[in-house]
Amino acid sequence: MKTIKLMAMLMLISITAAAQQTYGEIRGVLKNELKEKVPFATIKILQDDRLIGGTESDADGNYKYKPLEPGLYDVVVMESGHQSKKITGVKVVPGDATYLNVKMTSNTFTEVVVNGKLIVEDYTKTGAETNVYSMKSLDATELMQNSAFERGGDLMTVVSTLASDVVEDASGGFHFRGGRSDANGVYIDGVKSLDMGTIPSLSLENVTVFTGGVPAMYGDVLGGVVIVTTKSYFSGIREKNMRNRKAAEKREQKKEREEEEKEKAAGILFQ
Repeated sequence: MKTIKLMAMLMLISITAAAQQTYGEIRGVLKNELKEKVPFATIKILQDDRLIGGTESDADGNYKYKPLEPGLYDVVVMESGHQSKKITGVKVVPGDATYLNVKMTSNTFTEVVVNGKLIVEDYTKTGAETNVYSMKSLDATELMQNSAFERGGDLMTVVSTLASDVVEDASGGFHFRGGRSDANGVYIDGVKSLDMGTIPSLSLENVTVFTGGVPAMYGDVLGGVVIVTTKSYFSGIREKNMRNRKAAEKREQKKEREEEEKEKAAGILFQ
């Protein structure tokens, strides 16, 4: 009986560890314009204006939030003595930390802040680069621009465009840098798989490929590691919102061009 319980516990730990390898995290430090650390600030993680979760910076201004599925997120930072700030387009990849150091602006008596005036800026990579491995990652938006979509390919096609040193053999196995096909690791939605199968490229939310110096969390892998996240219900909502935003931007640009042409025409008539 004890042996069965031990085996069940080991299996549960193994499954949990495999699932965690497909998630990422956001971490960093908060400082103001005087380079003073900002403690006990509220950090909210959003995706398509939907609250995913939140955390608080510690006494030294450090914060982190995990686990997060691969994708793009918005980070909102709020603290009573500083202006609130929103950073958009923060990219999270599986098995790695995205560093986001935020510079806060202090509230002053010469400045009146109404409704917690929110400063919005696009995400730019911050923090020291500590990775010693080779990694390439594409999110859903970048995957739509991948040549595999034009060819109507599957997961293997996408991986081969990401890493030129990946070769597929006649039996469907894949090889990194000439290594054995059984020396690789594939994780699909947190579950370890024996091969990449035939997942259509249109159903991919994120694909990350480690081609060299594979992190220790993936075990004794001599070849490479492929981590796949497939699309969910919320992925469809996000894509719809993106299409709507692009359509609105095009309409606005068209309207501006038409107004410019009218102004030019009016100027010619009155010359």
